[in-house]
Amino acid sequence: MNPLAEPQGQKPPGTLFTVLALLGVLVLYPFAGAGLTLVATGGRFIDSEFRLLDSAMMPRLRVAQAVGQVLVLMLPALLLARLHSGSRTLFGAKNISWLGIGRTDGILPLVAAGAGMLLLQPLMYTITEVQNLGLPYLGEVGNAMLRDQERLELFIRRFAAYDSVPGFLAVAAVLAVTPAICEEIFFRGYVQKSFASSLSPVKALLLTGFVFALFHMEPSNIIPLTLLGWYIGYIYQKSGNLAVPAVAHGTNNLAALLFLSMEQWFSGVSTADGGHGIVSMWQWWVFVIVSLAIFFVLMRRFPEPAASAQLDNNV
Repeated sequence: MNPLAEPQGQKPPGTLFTVLALLGVLVLYPFAGAGLTLVATGGRFIDSEFRLLDSAMMPRLRVAQAVGQVLVLMLPALLLARLHSGSRTLFGAKNISWLGIGRTDGILPLVAAGAGMLLLQPLMYTITEVQNLGLPYLGEVGNAMLRDQERLELFIRRFAAYDSVPGFLAVAAVLAVTPAICEEIFFRGYVQKSFASSLSPVKALLLTGFVFALFHMEPSNIIPLTLLGWYIGYIYQKSGNLAVPAVAHGTNNLAALLFLSMEQWFSGVSTADGGHGIVSMWQWWVFVIVSLAIFFVLMRRFPEPAASAQLDNNV
């Protein structure tokens, strides 16, 4: 049985309705983000050197980021789910259940989801670095993509900077926890579930994962982000429990945050060194292959919900 199957007696969202809702959110999100950023900066625009990102400005920008995720991703998902769940309130039991929130399948799927994400990190890192090494060969287009990526990385480094344990917790809450909850409620809880009710589960998974990658507006990272979206969608399809992809998503974000903190000791590969870095070492490729082998074994044994839990979802 499909854990994402529509409960009996409830009208599934149509494909066209889901696409229109998705486009509306994708169009609204950058405008809402820009507006909230202007509020946080007091109406001042952030330049390409990010000179406004000082210690006084950063807390306000982090709050704006979190508020944007809640207002433009989580809230629309709750409102849209209410149209199909038959719930009278946004946080009613039917609405929450429709989104896959509140399932209790034990801790094992959550551990497996986080472990799978960690096992994918070497592959995604390698894809990103190999792409970076190849982009200059595309001429001005590739160099422009590299410059955009460098500006994004500079912004993230400053946005994620902290100098104390409370500072780290604040950054982790904004960069790891909030996106893991809000993005998964929208993309997996609403979009993938809605597509799965009108398309095949595989098509829903592939389409949602690709849209998830586009949402992040990082052209140079489209391949690793798509792989990330497909993995998260797969474990949601297997479990029907939104906590499972949320843990995987949060694990990925937290790993990236910790990697930034360690960057002063481990710089990785840049286009400036001609590839003479970690991805040019044969030991690294052995590590990638071994991690992928363990990943596929884990996915074949990924814990699935009990038959009784799947039956309850369809009653």
